[in-house]
Amino acid sequence: MLLWPCFIGLAICRGSFFDYLLFFLGAIITRSAGCVINDIIDVDFDKKVIRTKSRPLASNQITKKQAYIEAFLLLTLSGCLWIFLNKSAKFLSLIALCMLAIYPFMKRFTYLPQVFLGFTFNIGLPIAIMHTSNLTFSWRLINLFFSLILWTIFYDSIYAFADLKDDFKIGIKSTAIIMRKSPKLWLSLINILLHMLLFTSNGFFAAFVGACFLQTLLIQWNPHDLDNCIKTFTYCHFWGLMEWLWLEFVRIITP
Repeated sequence: MLLWPCFIGLAICRGSFFDYLLFFLGAIITRSAGCVINDIIDVDFDKKVIRTKSRPLASNQITKKQAYIEAFLLLTLSGCLWIFLNKSAKFLSLIALCMLAIYPFMKRFTYLPQVFLGFTFNIGLPIAIMHTSNLTFSWRLINLFFSLILWTIFYDSIYAFADLKDDFKIGIKSTAIIMRKSPKLWLSLINILLHMLLFTSNGFFAAFVGACFLQTLLIQWNPHDLDNCIKTFTYCHFWGLMEWLWLEFVRIITP
């Protein structure tokens, strides 16, 4: 989920093999660090949620000290990759790191943490663009960025439904709580808006195929089944893969 926005930016700006390798490793290591930070911050909540109570920190398989050491090591590795970015991309990536650390707290204060997550998870798009080119940000790229944000809201809202009952009990907020009475209607509207924006940036074919794919997942999704929520959430990543491959195809046919 963190990788495809980066690759989409690299495809648009015709990044090199080294750029792809850099962002591939960066996405994996940074996301891993984010998971550790999230688990440290949410450990008390995770112990009360069926889906998360078996996580290593919540189930006392590791100590907080070990988790802090792991986070430090992963952030150090991220720093080793960070030095290869250009000046503009370095600055924006520091903002992204701060957002990654802030995100776990958002669900305590707002019912829209997925919106903040959308900006956080997809900031790789402008970072990749800044790193690989002097491309001026246009309405096309802005619309693409916001379509990716809506994609994140779409899949993470589905993910949030897996914990809906537990979140109610412990006071965690999410878009799933807002959408709980008509989840498929809400997410269908997001799907439509997402692909209206995508149409202006990636064209009709990418928008049409993407909309059909997400709507098919939505039709098959059962918001009351934890396992089905996780499965549907997982399949959503293929949308990002498809959009990236489409841009790579466009890149090949228009050298």
